[in-house]
Amino acid sequence: MRRSTSFSFPRARAFGGMLPALALMVPLCATSLPVHAQTLRDSAASHQQTQGELQSRIDAADDETRELLVRLREARQEAARLESYTAELTPLNADRAARIERQRTALENLEATRESLPGLLREQVNELEAFIEQDLPFLKEERLARVARLRDNLSNASLTNDERLDQLLNAWQQELSYGQGLDTWRAGLIGAEDTEVQYLRVGRVGLYYLTLDGQHGGAWKTQNDSWQVLDDSALSELRQGISMARDQQAPSLLTLPLSVPVENVELDASRQAASNAASSTPSAQESS
Repeated sequence: MRRSTSFSFPRARAFGGMLPALALMVPLCATSLPVHAQTLRDSAASHQQTQGELQSRIDAADDETRELLVRLREARQEAARLESYTAELTPLNADRAARIERQRTALENLEATRESLPGLLREQVNELEAFIEQDLPFLKEERLARVARLRDNLSNASLTNDERLDQLLNAWQQELSYGQGLDTWRAGLIGAEDTEVQYLRVGRVGLYYLTLDGQHGGAWKTQNDSWQVLDDSALSELRQGISMARDQQAPSLLTLPLSVPVENVELDASRQAASNAASSTPSAQESS
């Protein structure tokens, strides 16, 4: 027991020596606790502010993303519309390009065309004269006089090429108009000019005459360039045709011998139009 008592005394002394140190530490800890708490609060506030700023940035990014998605969708729709519009314009642009190319080619050839136009006009006048010579011999002097005026105008320096071309086209148009409908007039009989007769023209397929007393008549035949005498039945049809040409009778079908052979009737545009016109008003048919 003495040894135990003597052994515990130094510990008591040591603990007693630590008491002043512990007493000093207590005020220090008590002083540092408020400072540490303030630091924690400041840190939490800073972290919270950082989190708020980050959330604001996230929200702003979300709004920008949504706006970009809307703009992307609108851009895709606009691209689809433009693609459809481009597809529609492609054939139009191709046609316009072709027209521009044709116009460019025409402009390049314009000078050569102008240089060759006088020769072309003269050829057309000659062809018109040949056409009249080979056609039925109605109003022949009047038609050949028109050709003569055209030929004189080719050498008229006061006329431009455009004016000469316009006169030539008008002459051809006049010739083409003879292939339509009925016409009647008085003139000397071809082959016996001192005898005045009444003529009837049915397009370009029939040329007929009737004496002024109405008792005799004939049909021109191109095979032998002469008149074929008409019988009483054909004379009746001829009188009827003259009345229709004078608008004295309603149009009806005529049965008259043709002046040109059926196998020689050309079915080009002008002669087909003449045949249609003669058929839609009174028409001429080959009689047996």
